[in-house]
Amino acid sequence: MSNDFYTTLGVPKSASQEEIKKAYRKLAHQHHPDKQHGDENKFKEINEAYQVLSDPNKRSQYDQFGFVPPGGFGSQGFGGPFGGAQGKHGGFDGFGQGGPFGGAQGFDAEDLFDLFGSAFGGFGRSGSAGRSRERVGGEDIRINLNLNLHEVARGVAKKIELSKDVVCQECGGSGAEKGSGMIDCSVCNGRGEVKEVSASFFGNITRVSTCNVCRGIGKVPKNNCRTCKGEGKKHSKKTIELDIPAGLRDGEALVVKGEGQAGFRGMRAGDLYLQIKIEPDKRFRRIDNDLVYELSVKITDALLGARIKVPTIDGEKEIEVPAGVQSGEELKLSGLGIWGRHKGDQIVKIKIEIPKKLGGKAKKLVEELAKEI
Repeated sequence: MSNDFYTTLGVPKSASQEEIKKAYRKLAHQHHPDKQHGDENKFKEINEAYQVLSDPNKRSQYDQFGFVPPGGFGSQGFGGPFGGAQGKHGGFDGFGQGGPFGGAQGFDAEDLFDLFGSAFGGFGRSGSAGRSRERVGGEDIRINLNLNLHEVARGVAKKIELSKDVVCQECGGSGAEKGSGMIDCSVCNGRGEVKEVSASFFGNITRVSTCNVCRGIGKVPKNNCRTCKGEGKKHSKKTIELDIPAGLRDGEALVVKGEGQAGFRGMRAGDLYLQIKIEPDKRFRRIDNDLVYELSVKITDALLGARIKVPTIDGEKEIEVPAGVQSGEELKLSGLGIWGRHKGDQIVKIKIEIPKKLGGKAKKLVEELAKEI
């Protein structure tokens, strides 16, 4: 948080109250936490600075001591994003307490209208435009994509069949019959938005919303396309081919841009989200891009060494188990793990099998062996 309130508001120490108020409004609009790129911490800093500099007594104390003295504005608290609850015009005492705005110390009616219009975009003072219209595109599609371990390890080409809205081929997505073209929407007069003005305690309130006829485009077909009935899209089946990369993890999502539902009359299409579901393979345990396989080895093979076939992600492979191998020892098969950003290995972990019961001859042989080692 800035230690200088003048710097926070971007005004010189000689700034007038009107200049301070103007700077505050601009910054409050810019950093309000309900805006798309708002910054709650910055907004609180701006509020704190304005609480002091807008009050001549507190400003005088701040100029003299360089900080806010105990018992100053801090004792008023900040009930919400707009600070305390002592309205300087008297009529807003305790306004919004317990709600999202808390109180409103240091705000006049003009401040409230400006900030409400900025935060919500749905209304502002009479004559304000409120928010700009928002053209909404096609919806996203989310599906699960099941992969086995081999497909995850090496990557795979997949064909995916979707039942969805696609661009109308007859009109090219415009919704207009060929040769008829587009005209201004008669409801919004080509603006793509409609305004409703109503009276309230604060004055005239203007509510701005997207036109539900043209849906924000501002244009409508002069004559609707007969195939899609003016929608610019129609429901159909579509098969897409995708190269699924190696190295994916369970629960990871792939995004295919523009392969969601087609948009209304040429609006952008949604995206396709593929949620990865990896089928378990009981043979292997995955650690990063390595695959661990536990190999049971007879005690005789462990003592004498042996060549043993083990499963890999690419099929069986014969490996050399060295004489004297120990239980828990690991043998590495380079590059036979999962491929991704780097090639993983297959780790063969040795587990020596100890017979639970020995026959007479085997017992004698072990006893003889015990004398030798």
